[in-house]
Amino acid sequence: MKNIISLLALLIAFSACNTKKSNEYRIKGQINGKYEGMVYLQQNKDGNWIKLDSANAEKGKFEFKGMIESPDMYYIGLNESGFVGFFNEPSDINIVFHIDSTNNPRVTGSSSDVDYRKYLKIMNTYQNSMVDLYSQYNEANRNNDSVKAAELENELDLLDEQHRADLMTFIKTNNESFVSPYITMRHAYEFDLDNLKEISEALKSKVSSSPFYSKISDRIVILESVSIGKTAPDFTMNNQNGEPVTLSELRGKVLLIDFWASWCGPCRKENPNVVAAYKKYNDKGFDILGVSLDKDKDSWLKAISDDGLTWTHVSDLQYWENAASKQYGVMSIPSNVLLDQNGVIIARDLRGEDLQKKLEEIFAAV
Repeated sequence: MKNIISLLALLIAFSACNTKKSNEYRIKGQINGKYEGMVYLQQNKDGNWIKLDSANAEKGKFEFKGMIESPDMYYIGLNESGFVGFFNEPSDINIVFHIDSTNNPRVTGSSSDVDYRKYLKIMNTYQNSMVDLYSQYNEANRNNDSVKAAELENELDLLDEQHRADLMTFIKTNNESFVSPYITMRHAYEFDLDNLKEISEALKSKVSSSPFYSKISDRIVILESVSIGKTAPDFTMNNQNGEPVTLSELRGKVLLIDFWASWCGPCRKENPNVVAAYKKYNDKGFDILGVSLDKDKDSWLKAISDDGLTWTHVSDLQYWENAASKQYGVMSIPSNVLLDQNGVIIARDLRGEDLQKKLEEIFAAV
């Protein structure tokens, strides 16, 4: 009897020592190659790095443990040696990587990370194709082969369309994976309002507790507020001279709100087309409000001068935190919104010939 009691006591004690709470994670890591120093468990929240924990890697080994509400993207940060991204979840997780190859960790114990690696394969295929096409495109431009360049531009557009379709398929197929809302927000700039509504519906039953799902919902609200047929949300921002310009005060003309920046290559490439449209239709009642996502005033002013942008310009010099761009759901530039004389949105993201055709349609009878 004493032996039985002792055995039960031992089993109870052992169980107590090894009981892991349902939302607890334990991470064991191994860094191969020469590395001695601190490692940091981190997250990136809205572009800001947050250190959650730290450990000293002894002979390349380190450990972390903590609590997590739902699977989420985490990073192992190294001293000036980059970082390793992985999907953390309540589990016992092992991470092994070489100090010279932090982009290729071996992660076990996280089913979410398995889904994440599948997504990375899709991205790798897309990026390889994109690099190849861009290389051919640049070569065509160097050779002044406009016909070939135009063909390659079309191929790049088709590649982007296929990539977006592949992402949509992955997200809806893996609608019970917490990786899917993360992927959605990582590529939110590629999805229009209808895409996001479709994704939100597909994900709502299983992974709605993800903070990324909440971000999807927030973005839907923003895009609905600036959709075609809605009155453009008002804002006030300073021009080059520090004088406030209010959007609603510009009503009375067909107005293009043009989101751009001096550092944005595609924006600078599009500027000649915008200038041509302004010169052709300004006298008929067309105007432009340039909203710059610059952070350096001198660069902003120089680009305005160099590109001959003679319309009204504003900026808060806050880069991607530009208040107006966030209000209008702008996540990539160039981007624009076309308003009628009453400030109602009648089109979005018109570039090249599309902008010219829309203005021709509007002013045909003028």
